[in-house]
Amino acid sequence: MLRRAEFGVHSVEPSPFLLDLVLSTPFELVIVTYPMNTVPLDDLVATIRDRGSACHDAGLLLLADPESLDDAQNQVDLGANRAICSDWSEARLLQSVTDLLEIAPRVCMRVLLQTNLAVTNINGRITFQTVNVSVSGALLQGSDDMIPSDNFSFLFRLPGGGLIEGSAEVVRHTNRLREGVEGVGARFGSFKGLSEQRLLDYIERQIGLLNQE
Repeated sequence: MLRRAEFGVHSVEPSPFLLDLVLSTPFELVIVTYPMNTVPLDDLVATIRDRGSACHDAGLLLLADPESLDDAQNQVDLGANRAICSDWSEARLLQSVTDLLEIAPRVCMRVLLQTNLAVTNINGRITFQTVNVSVSGALLQGSDDMIPSDNFSFLFRLPGGGLIEGSAEVVRHTNRLREGVEGVGARFGSFKGLSEQRLLDYIERQIGLLNQE
């Protein structure tokens, strides 16, 4: 599920090696099954939260079966950030992951996006092509003339015709070597009318289709 959502994933079997791994290798999020039979959870929490750990600031997510969920949730106040159930839908599981990563699920989408710039160093409008889109922002291919903190209004149509309008802010330029496109990353600030719900519904449908593959 995480790889389909284009996360970088490193998976290992539970073993004492896990403690060395989180101590020396930085991860944004550590997901472990609960209960852990080979490594005491207390030892894992202590290792992750150690000041010298590369994962000191990482989230810790416990993945429990339905019978163990209540017990796992009791561990949240003892060092884990969240406990979730393995029987939950993939959309709900993915949302739990992205909540801890402070990012939203993204889906690939190639449509033209029109901008109306609210900056003084550029005149007129710029047309981008979306590369991927989430309810919180988008990767846009096209001009990189805009700079971080530039604000603009935008509109685009979802495949199928739904109109999405709102305002956004440039947060970064793309890395051409890593992402293969020239453009910007933008964070949505506000939406007009039902645009946000339309976009959320579209993303959830696409994730649902991916989960069926």
